[in-house]
Amino acid sequence: MDIPRISGFPKEERFEIEEDTLRRILSKLLSEFNLQQKSMEKTYEGDYIVTSYHRILNKDVKTLVRVSSHHIGLEREDIEDLQEDMLQVGAISGIFITPAYFTKDAQKYAKHLPIRLVNGTELLEFVEEYKLEVKGAFLTGVDDQTIVNYFKGRRRTKFFGLVDAGERIVEIDKRYLPLAHFRFRKSADRTEVINNLYVDLHNCYVLYLEEADIERNDFIKRIMDLPKESRDIFVDLLKHGELKHEYIKGKHLNILEKQGLVMKTEKGGMRAVDVILDEVSDTISIATSEATTMGKAKPIERERVIKAVDNVRAVVHKHKPEIDRSFDLVHFIEFSTEIDRSFDPDSIKYPVNEIDKILVNCYKDADISYEGNVYLPYYRCKYVDVNDNERFDEVIAPEFKPFMPRPDEYYKFYRLIDKFPAVPFLVPGFAYLLLNLGKLDKVMHIFSTGFIFLFISVIFGIALKLIFRTERKIPRYTGTIAKYGFPSMHSLTAIGGITFAFFINPYLGLLLVPLGLLYMYSRIAIGVHSDIDVIGGAIIGILLGFFSGFYIMKNLYLLPEVELFFSVLFFIVPILMTVIGLKMRKW
Repeated sequence: MDIPRISGFPKEERFEIEEDTLRRILSKLLSEFNLQQKSMEKTYEGDYIVTSYHRILNKDVKTLVRVSSHHIGLEREDIEDLQEDMLQVGAISGIFITPAYFTKDAQKYAKHLPIRLVNGTELLEFVEEYKLEVKGAFLTGVDDQTIVNYFKGRRRTKFFGLVDAGERIVEIDKRYLPLAHFRFRKSADRTEVINNLYVDLHNCYVLYLEEADIERNDFIKRIMDLPKESRDIFVDLLKHGELKHEYIKGKHLNILEKQGLVMKTEKGGMRAVDVILDEVSDTISIATSEATTMGKAKPIERERVIKAVDNVRAVVHKHKPEIDRSFDLVHFIEFSTEIDRSFDPDSIKYPVNEIDKILVNCYKDADISYEGNVYLPYYRCKYVDVNDNERFDEVIAPEFKPFMPRPDEYYKFYRLIDKFPAVPFLVPGFAYLLLNLGKLDKVMHIFSTGFIFLFISVIFGIALKLIFRTERKIPRYTGTIAKYGFPSMHSLTAIGGITFAFFINPYLGLLLVPLGLLYMYSRIAIGVHSDIDVIGGAIIGILLGFFSGFYIMKNLYLLPEVELFFSVLFFIVPILMTVIGLKMRKW
């Protein structure tokens, strides 16, 4: 009788698969055994012996791989032969790949063995998946010795680094992270804005730049990790906006609710009002989160009594990021169309078409196109301590483009100003307080006015950021109001504060001028602001400082209790803002 063959593989020809493609397929299959592929060698009989790291048993193990080159069905005897060969080479698992099929007897026999069967249908899916064209790779900005020194410096120690814990480096692996490249086109004010987005196909994180660090956003991952039926329902919700409750009630609705991805709306005439109120509440929640935890906290859960549910709608604005330049890695990192073969690519675990479907339905105001795959290089280090316990550490060290700042001998000093901007101005403030303890009424009035100036400056600066929405030279505070560049708040408050100080004491103002100029230059030196951001912020600061010193300090006298309260806030608020700023940047 005729033996059925799998569509896609010619019956007349011997099946052959490129070794590089096979390596990628095996990397994905081995992950099912909790194995991480390290090396692959071909035996004289045509099989492959793969050495892997077992992530549960903490040791290196072997897997025997056999690829059938003929389009005939495989029987139980073929599985038994593979099992015997596994025992001979000391393999703990086996993989049998064929372009044809396995008989029911063969499948039943292998069911309870550590042997993975891959038939023609599944193999064709793998091959098609890895036919995705790789356009090139981002470049790494370090040499091998620098990486070795980096990982040596990260070995664990005891007693605050005073005692060596005996941890040693066993292996440093050069890896490629497969990224799907998507292009976002969006029309705004008669101009087309184009941004690039890169999704890690191994872990499903969306990558973005925060200063000189590559960070990960899990918005797409949270959706892709849903059960398939729950994910399909959620995509339908994204397409239609709302669906009747009876269509999605049950466990899938519970799963989506637990992830905070849907919202129920009540029956009756007030449903539209409820939706509007929910939107307002969400907006306030987001704004509050940005002002305090700067978007890093989990969404606020609202308790709500629902008597009768009519519709269910998708809620994505709480989670999805605004795609801006910070996601456009190729704008900041050097790229080459050449692939470095010394880097081994990680397996692709998430399908591009499903990710594309989610992006298209989440960002309906943009034209989204898939542009192919690219690689991002990284290094993985394996450590072993004196008790043979193992741990891994990873680092991404890209080659940044020339406009990105290169640290020099003064760079750390500029970073101190960046992180602790209030300290140099609070010290003169405390000194002025101590020198004028006998004139507390005057001192409280000055500090009270100083707080009013600070409050006006922050509110005015934030308003201008929201009006102009200019991109920073280097991304910072991604997903928050502070991500916009113009004006520089450091320059605005520093130069404005110095202008205000002239009205207190001209000599004090002159003394602080060099400090203000240093503040302005430091913003440009570390690359977080452009010249226009800094100069514009300084001019606005001068105007606000002049207004506060000439008009408010001379004409606005508050109750003594209020001025005392504002004086205390003058010292507390800058410290609080510094803490919030450090938290925003995960420092």
